[in-house]
Amino acid sequence: MDTEIREDILNLIEKISPQGRNFVNEEFNNNMVKVFYYNKSIDEHGVFCIAENNDCNIAYFSFLNEPNKEKYKDLLIAKMKPFIDEVNEKELCFNVYGKNVGVIEFVQNLGFKVDMEGYHLFYNRQEAPVISQSELIEKQFEDNMLDHLVELFDIGYFQLNKENGWQTDWYYTNSKVFQAGLQEKVRDDEFRSFWIGDQLIGAYIIDENYIRDIVVSPEYQNRGYGSTILAHCIKHMIEKKNVQKVCLRITKSNLSAKRLYERNHFEELACFAEHTFISKINT
Repeated sequence: MDTEIREDILNLIEKISPQGRNFVNEEFNNNMVKVFYYNKSIDEHGVFCIAENNDCNIAYFSFLNEPNKEKYKDLLIAKMKPFIDEVNEKELCFNVYGKNVGVIEFVQNLGFKVDMEGYHLFYNRQEAPVISQSELIEKQFEDNMLDHLVELFDIGYFQLNKENGWQTDWYYTNSKVFQAGLQEKVRDDEFRSFWIGDQLIGAYIIDENYIRDIVVSPEYQNRGYGSTILAHCIKHMIEKKNVQKVCLRITKSNLSAKRLYERNHFEELACFAEHTFISKINT
């Protein structure tokens, strides 16, 4: 494949996910990418492909402008059916550029269940934010904080999890797993909690260059604590972890969080709808 075409395909995949770009690039190197359709023209610029490895097959559909789903209906069915027929051997996923709404609907009609729809955002400044004076006390994790943190994360994510049909008490029912994860984050210097006296206000968890979680207790929201904790997190990542590009993922439904991040100099990097196949093809 021409180097310029390959790079353009990877850029289209990056509109869905930076991690997706890395995965497809790796499988290109392994000759494990099938490009079913690609076009770069004034009227149409997009790609439909699938990348394979030993564990899963992941299809990607990314068009910069909304395509006519009827035009691609037969192609989608024809190219995905062989992989659907082998679904018991490998997990089958289908990731779509989040702005291709007609194709997202059609993919779900094929038997794919949406896992998550949302955005990748990135911090658009090179310098770390200035931390304003605050009464918050920053702490690492200690085992005696576990119950407080379990309550914070379950309550903090309750409404979001309920709206998306996700487990609303995951941290309570998996407290030992959560504890082990926090202990690992301490070793990697990727966790902080924030307190006023003995009251836990919020916390953040990072994964390399991604902010995985920022949680603020509901009773302390809308008081500026979220922005303060976010500023601490970004400063830590840039100055202590030497992160060059601070990123995060949020769900499409979490509009309040998206507004918070945009007020604090985050921009949209990618938009995605991630799916996993759950039932036989429906044509």
